[in-house]
Amino acid sequence: MNIKDKSRQEYTARINRVIDYIEKHLNDDITLDKIAQIACFSPFHFHRIFSILTNETINAFIQRKRIEKAAQQLINEENVSISEVAYNCGFGSIAHFSRTFRKFFGMTAKEFRKTEKAIFAKDGLYFSKNGQLTRKINQMGPDYKEQLCSDSFNQFDHSNFIIMDTKIEIKEMPDINVVYFRHTGQFNQIGKAYEKLMKWAGPRGLLNFPETKTITVYHDDPTITAIEQVRQSACITVDNDVRVDGEIGKMKLEGGKYAVGHFEIDEKGFEKAWNTMCLWFTESGYQPRDGYPYELYYNSPEEDARCRFVLDICIPVKTL
Repeated sequence: MNIKDKSRQEYTARINRVIDYIEKHLNDDITLDKIAQIACFSPFHFHRIFSILTNETINAFIQRKRIEKAAQQLINEENVSISEVAYNCGFGSIAHFSRTFRKFFGMTAKEFRKTEKAIFAKDGLYFSKNGQLTRKINQMGPDYKEQLCSDSFNQFDHSNFIIMDTKIEIKEMPDINVVYFRHTGQFNQIGKAYEKLMKWAGPRGLLNFPETKTITVYHDDPTITAIEQVRQSACITVDNDVRVDGEIGKMKLEGGKYAVGHFEIDEKGFEKAWNTMCLWFTESGYQPRDGYPYELYYNSPEEDARCRFVLDICIPVKTL
């Protein structure tokens, strides 16, 4: 590996550590000195390096993640007041929160809370249970007339989303230690991240299938975050603490109560499987809680005669 590639990997790994820290401390006072220390850079260089590698300034990233968390809480935590949501997400005043929220969503937090929650996905668009088209962060009023006037959407029909008949259970899931390679952008491109992860893990004796499981972790809600900023982690499970290097990181998926749906699908079935999970929530008596949703795979589709994925979709939950 040449110096250029090695340096790029090391810088990316340091920025990933910072992002992981920020996500866990959004309601805290996050100082430039602290996160620069985590990245092992001086504050002077850190914010420039962060911007180059993420296409966002560090302040813009923190603000966006706080607003995204607030938007999720406004929808999922109906009994929590707007002021509590603001303070829970690291805003020092309601006035600051209100200005920032309107800047990102083009409406007040109160107005946003009244909008229909996104339940279904189809062709990159997100719809409520009643067929209302939802809007994402930083996408203020996109022109959806063409989609809305098409024959498919003249009359909302749940059959457009083909909800799957599957068993969804509430389970206590254990803590899971993983190593990961991070991917940002379109979901169907994560295969490249898995290729790099497997190439790294193989020579280190970490691929001991079927004991080793592959897991895709979702860090962002695609109904809120623009797709080009949605982050996923391509992961494999590990039994012990593993020394990582380059762009490979490690993390623990926290155990607890999860809604778990089991699916056997082809590569086109993921959208329908997630629609099924989201519709289940509306009738379950549960709501999502803090934590990362993930897909836990039991096979490799290349080894399946029907080229199907056998997996569980696992979403952290709490009672309404």
